[in-house]
Amino acid sequence: MIGGGVLMIALWPIFTTLHGPTSVNEGGELLALDPEFWSAMMEGPPLLLMAAGLFGSWRLLTGAADPKAGVGLVLALIGLVIPAIANLAVLAVWPPLLAPLLGAGLILIAMGQQDDTPLSRPARGALGGMGITQIFAFLWFLIVRPEVLDQINGYRIYGIVANVLFGLGWILLGVSILTSRQPTKAARV
Repeated sequence: MIGGGVLMIALWPIFTTLHGPTSVNEGGELLALDPEFWSAMMEGPPLLLMAAGLFGSWRLLTGAADPKAGVGLVLALIGLVIPAIANLAVLAVWPPLLAPLLGAGLILIAMGQQDDTPLSRPARGALGGMGITQIFAFLWFLIVRPEVLDQINGYRIYGIVANVLFGLGWILLGVSILTSRQPTKAARV
């Protein structure tokens, strides 16, 4: 999860610099590779790493939680894996069609946690926040007209929310899960 978040954040400036701030692809290149390649790298491997982290944390996220956390986990995995594979298959970013599914899944995981579950409050907050970023990003493209997006550099705003904030959420979630798995000082003694 942490690696996926870091990779997504690290690749976003490369993609957005090469592509430009609007819907018009400015066609920049880095290492003889175009913005479409960098977008696929920003949305493919990171999403697979995030999905692997979720899958690897299955018991932690669902074990003591309400059943809706399990449903949310399945939805989130679908919302991560399918776009990642599609992006890598075509070496470009597909529209965020499954972002609402991913967002709903992450929110359900967070809502399914109880006070007695081992998932920390920051981890729950990260899950809920990431879910909201995905729903916001999807609605942003549905509601705001393309010509308005271009006038306000809306693709950069979208990228900050859908890639940078989303990536930060995964880092926070991963760190929270790692620290929740560490034995407390009293338990080690």
